[in-house]
Amino acid sequence: MHHLGILFLILAFCTVSSASAASHGEISYAEHCGDTVPESEATALVVKHFDHISFRNGYFSGGAGLFSQVDTSAVFAPPSVNFRTKSLHKTKKNGTFRIQAAMTLIGASQNRTQRSLRRRRSHRSPHAVVEEATFDDLAGFWSESTGKVCMVGRGVYSDAKGKSLLLSAVLILNFPTVSNLNTSLIDGEVEILNRVGAPSNFSSIKVLAYYAPNPYHFTIFPQATSSCPTVKIDQEDSLEIEPAIACAFLSARVFRIDYKNSADCPEGSCRPLGKSLGFTPRFLSLNRVFCLENGSINFNLYFSNSSSYSYDMPMRPERSLVGEAYWDRQRKQFCLLACRVINADLPEHPHVGACDVGLTLWFPTVMTLKERSGVVGRIWSNKDKKDVEYFDMASIHSLNDGWNRIHGLKYNYTEVDSVRNSCSNGIATSSKSGHQVYPGPKSLGGVRLDINMKDSKGKRTWREANFLSVGDSVFEYDYRRTSDIRSSGAADTSIRNVGFEITNRWNPFDDDDFEINELAAEGVYDSATGRICMKGYRYPKQLGQNDTLDYESIDCEILISIQLAPIDEDDEVRLDGTINSTRIQSQPLYFDTINISSSNNMGGREIDRSVWRMDAELIMVIITLTFSCICIALQIFHVKKQPHILPSVSITMLLVLVLGYTIPLVLNVEALLFTNQTNGSAMLLRRRSRWISANEVIVRMISIVALFLSLRLAQLAWSSRSSAAEDNRKLWVQERRALKWCLPLYAAGALLAWLRSSEWAVLISYSGFVLDGFLLPQIVFNMAQQSKGKVLTPFFYVGIVVTRALPHLYDVYRSRSYVAIHSTNIYGSEEWDFYSTAWDIIIPCEGLLLASIVYLQQRLGGECLVPKRLRMRVYQYEEVTGATI
Repeated sequence: MHHLGILFLILAFCTVSSASAASHGEISYAEHCGDTVPESEATALVVKHFDHISFRNGYFSGGAGLFSQVDTSAVFAPPSVNFRTKSLHKTKKNGTFRIQAAMTLIGASQNRTQRSLRRRRSHRSPHAVVEEATFDDLAGFWSESTGKVCMVGRGVYSDAKGKSLLLSAVLILNFPTVSNLNTSLIDGEVEILNRVGAPSNFSSIKVLAYYAPNPYHFTIFPQATSSCPTVKIDQEDSLEIEPAIACAFLSARVFRIDYKNSADCPEGSCRPLGKSLGFTPRFLSLNRVFCLENGSINFNLYFSNSSSYSYDMPMRPERSLVGEAYWDRQRKQFCLLACRVINADLPEHPHVGACDVGLTLWFPTVMTLKERSGVVGRIWSNKDKKDVEYFDMASIHSLNDGWNRIHGLKYNYTEVDSVRNSCSNGIATSSKSGHQVYPGPKSLGGVRLDINMKDSKGKRTWREANFLSVGDSVFEYDYRRTSDIRSSGAADTSIRNVGFEITNRWNPFDDDDFEINELAAEGVYDSATGRICMKGYRYPKQLGQNDTLDYESIDCEILISIQLAPIDEDDEVRLDGTINSTRIQSQPLYFDTINISSSNNMGGREIDRSVWRMDAELIMVIITLTFSCICIALQIFHVKKQPHILPSVSITMLLVLVLGYTIPLVLNVEALLFTNQTNGSAMLLRRRSRWISANEVIVRMISIVALFLSLRLAQLAWSSRSSAAEDNRKLWVQERRALKWCLPLYAAGALLAWLRSSEWAVLISYSGFVLDGFLLPQIVFNMAQQSKGKVLTPFFYVGIVVTRALPHLYDVYRSRSYVAIHSTNIYGSEEWDFYSTAWDIIIPCEGLLLASIVYLQQRLGGECLVPKRLRMRVYQYEEVTGATI
């Protein structure tokens, strides 16, 4: 019977499982796709090359009830769809293939921060995502003759609120059977089903993507050829380069559109591009550029009002053009012809419309401070001037060329004379700086540094600095320094002109309200002293919808002073400097001084030294916390031996001590070890991340022990005053008096710190400063109660003061001995206290002063440092107050 019971349970379980599987069974391919691509039995023959049955960064619309229906003209990035084929098998029916694929639908991004999260999916918080539907197991068939794909499968939907939903879907795509301009679009539809495979309440989703696989057949060269000669350029103004190289330099370019300086409207009365777009675009980007060796290209062009809109953004059809181009060797320029995308519904399907937008692009031979674009050109309309969609010719200039410059560029300095006048004290009259050797001018060409920028409020950000020119030579991205960094003097003229730029490479899509986003500069470098003085141009940040971008909006009242470090054994370039506005403070574009420093451009030896420093600092953190525990434990033993002194210990002081150990634990020790670990410093941490992670547990445990010991001491002091004795009531009165003295001081200090920085992080640092002066409440309490006696053991108050002062003394040594990488500081971190040359002197002196006062009070009495006249007034006040009470 026992075995029969088990058998019955197994059969019952299988029956329930079968019923459940039936209710949630596989979606019927024949029902949903049988009429589109008939099903066929797959064979074991695998097709190895199937990239042409995939696409990225397509666009979708619809999906009401699942995806939020927002105005796509108001979002930073529109909805996007990615489709990736995972496998392709031949079937028994010729021309029909069994296909397995994955598809991801990502909702619109409202701002650049959300877009950044979309780009870094593997590093994002699960509660900070945009709407997304992922289908990883789509299966179906592709017809080679019709280009149709029909698939069914399951997926998961998730949104920013943590909501998730299981989905079933049917996907139909129309791939072109030939590749040319007129067939360069894929369209399709996604139908969301419920769990049993029936239509759901969600509306269907329309899909559109750019598609131009090889072999591609060019069709509109004659029209582009006839359109391009309308723009005449001087042959000497354009570089002569090979077609294949020229083509490669166009990929992923973003261009600024300049209507004001157009040749067609010199007085600024332009008819701008945008009648059919619904807005006047300020930028265009060349996306998905496919090149041939002869310089022929096909491309997707996108208009926007954001310079951050790069090549991997999804295509919004009403703002997109598709086209072809060729390289004109004789004129040394590209001739492009672009066609509109018509996003029509059935029966027409989305298709390529009129080809009425012409462009030409060339590579200038000379770069200046104001014009640093590596690619420039024109854009115009081929329509009749009476047409409502006609627009005047406008200039276009490429942006962010620091990574992609063509060999052969020359630099023309236009502000060097004014720089020499501004820096006459630092450059023109400079003399040889002792026996120190600074980098030779030629060795600076092409040097790139990761720099840390800090404003007057203490806010930091990362940027990349680049010495792009020395003399009249411009250095491209792949330049490798061949000259000796130590070359100077006779071998390399001491004072040379240099071109410099600061760019935002690390987080180009993140919201960053730092004062300087990107900056160009030129000036002079004196290799005898290592000083560089330059005049800078600050490029405008993201502008509003109706703002006009022109050269007049660029701030050119900027002075940059840089001091290079002497050459060390690693032969690396390092710098410190300032960026100052020469405007008066009342002007809108004025900004306070910004400090810059190179942070992580280190050779292998310097990296090893910094890694060793981090390991040593972690050991120092452990030793310091252990020593603090010993000091607090000794105070507990001291009061247990002499219980009568416990009521004389300031509870306010002990609460400050408790908070000092609580805050780092609440904010997580990881914040201490991994705050702002980006860029080069992250490389250092990764090399020792396992070691640090292993010892993080030890740091946390010792911190908890120190916190419990502090709480135990506070509990003992509180319990000793819990009786209703008259003396204890007086002690509570004196404690409140001490609190009334200390709280206003703490509040005023917090307010000053907040006004200076306006960031919550500064209040965390301020809490560390309060802990540095933890003896202040005890001193005021001693004065109030006129106590005398050894209430605190010297091991306690001197020991804690030493543990608070040592990080500042170490910071002085560290700043002189190591390259400054603040984000890798573990012992003496700016996150938990104030650190600078001044604070490293003030805080140890403060601790020493307070410890000395406690020592004198315990020997001579709490009021020993109070003048006798003031003492008498206080006593009289207390007597009057007592009588009144």
